[in-house]
Amino acid sequence: MKVIRWAKYTSLFLFGLLLLGSSIEADTFQGNPFAEWSRSKHADRARALEVATVEARGAGANHCGRCHSQQGFVAWLPQLFAGDSGVLKKPDGTPADVAYLTSLGLTRDLVQPITCTACHGAGFALRVQNDTPMLPAGFEAVGVGQGALCITCHNTRNGRIQWDAADAGRYTAPHQAAEADVLMGKNVFFVNDTLNGASAHAVFTGDSCVTCHYTLGKEGHTFRTADDSCARCHGPAMTKEFVQRPIEGLFAQLKTAIERRVLAVRDRIAVVRAYDPATGRFTDNFALDGRQISSLADILSIGGQISFQFRLADGRDVYTQIGDIRVAPGGDRVFATSDPVVRAGWNYLLIKHDGTKGVHNPSFTRQVLVSTINALR
Repeated sequence: MKVIRWAKYTSLFLFGLLLLGSSIEADTFQGNPFAEWSRSKHADRARALEVATVEARGAGANHCGRCHSQQGFVAWLPQLFAGDSGVLKKPDGTPADVAYLTSLGLTRDLVQPITCTACHGAGFALRVQNDTPMLPAGFEAVGVGQGALCITCHNTRNGRIQWDAADAGRYTAPHQAAEADVLMGKNVFFVNDTLNGASAHAVFTGDSCVTCHYTLGKEGHTFRTADDSCARCHGPAMTKEFVQRPIEGLFAQLKTAIERRVLAVRDRIAVVRAYDPATGRFTDNFALDGRQISSLADILSIGGQISFQFRLADGRDVYTQIGDIRVAPGGDRVFATSDPVVRAGWNYLLIKHDGTKGVHNPSFTRQVLVSTINALR
């Protein structure tokens, strides 16, 4: 009861601050932590409502609620430090049910996004610093300063990848917050990620993420880097575009290589489980004549699975998870989990979801893209 009452008052307090922040002129954002935060993705309460409430997800809110809500994150941290990086559990270790999640405030009325008190505890100290526990992505980040807090959530959250596996064993896509994996050089196929592939940005900048996204940022709590962040350390010639240009070229080559492998077997495609991005609904046994596929418009994640957007000869698009592309209703999958396309799809989405086009870890990103292109030849 105390938890719910506290969450209610916190909600009212933050709402008042939000009104205050919304009235501040743009040129006063700098140095105003709340106003800066209100412009960041951490302030996205709509996202918390969508993925971290019992009304939207039932007991499944114990998964996304760990990182997409203030209440869930604070409740999950003791569990994480105790060695359990899995979904939220009750204090006795049993699975979190709707009643327990409700008591935490993971409800439509009370849920909060990533607020000040999600990241800052007693005395406003960061809740995680220097080293992370074992993360849901299956690795620890050691000696990363204040950025350890960011890394705790900004990772793929799908366990550890066996880099030289001949079979991916699943169609899972990396979570869209894949920055930490790329920064630390982890969780890819075709590249030995057991070696030290960590970026200098992670281990030699003092506070890793925080150094560039807060200290060097013009508006710290938006966590946006300043336009000249790279130049401040590397000189005026070093811009993010300078790093991104060759990576963009390799990224396009990888997409072409995956598309080539897909189109080579399109004659086998007869049925998919089609996804409608407008409604979020699936249609089972959707007939699709693979010969009508003219291109692979995009490689994306749908429902946490590696997915394709097919462009048909008549201009229509068909979206489907890769594991639901079959030769006939209930028939064999066109792409087995052992197909290199599946491992290549994971790597493609890992780099895509990092979002920096190589800036976080240029050498690692290049190595992943080149090795994946070569694996598809």
